[in-house]
Amino acid sequence: MTFYLIDNVPISVGHAVGSAMATCKVEKAEFTVLTEKGRLECTIDDSVKYGARFVSFFNECTDTFAGLTRLYLANLRFAESEFVSNILVTCKRLKYLGFLNCNTESWIAFQIEHAELSELSIFNCRFDVVKLDWVPKLTWLVFECWMSFKEPPLSFGYVPLLDVLSVSNVALSWHEMVELSTLLHETFVRDLSLGFKCEKIWVQPECPTRRLASVFHQLRIVNLVDIPKGYDLTWTMFILEAAPSLEEFYMTG
Repeated sequence: MTFYLIDNVPISVGHAVGSAMATCKVEKAEFTVLTEKGRLECTIDDSVKYGARFVSFFNECTDTFAGLTRLYLANLRFAESEFVSNILVTCKRLKYLGFLNCNTESWIAFQIEHAELSELSIFNCRFDVVKLDWVPKLTWLVFECWMSFKEPPLSFGYVPLLDVLSVSNVALSWHEMVELSTLLHETFVRDLSLGFKCEKIWVQPECPTRRLASVFHQLRIVNLVDIPKGYDLTWTMFILEAAPSLEEFYMTG
């Protein structure tokens, strides 16, 4: 179901889907929740209004949300910082969760623990840091244009199946650079995409170390997107040297 946060439309949709869940076994239930204004038009006041509407919808239809397998949210600002975590606590069946231009009143460490989540997309969201503490089935993660200046912006805990990772950001000249050996420590990524919509390369070139080799030993595909003009591509050599099983390597400017 794809619908807008207008009047009582979400609640009526929620009750209808909830009734279906109560009368028969529903294997897949997906909500894409949109707003009247898009990301580029949405002001802070708009996102606060939309966030309040979604919270009312969520609280009215918690049983329905508990049965969802896919949820995509856009342009929401939540007054209560803990509400983002409450979504995961309630939606125990989620396989996919997507956030676009969502944030909270105060910057938070978004801690994620979920038994079923396999795909996560976070784009243009304001979180201090995203901590994937325990996500045993996560295989696919997109994390783009974070609004935090703390490095690294991601923290990986128990994510043994993480296979595909796409990270992109707009790095300004005064931002800290990110060490991939630190960012990806304890992961086993096979398909890595790094985006550079920025003034500078935000990835710190590294000397070969055991830690870097352990991070890249299963890497098969690397995609470097939007490399800024004027950069000598020798900075990419550390990736090639540390990934002995690499099969595909792409670069675009």
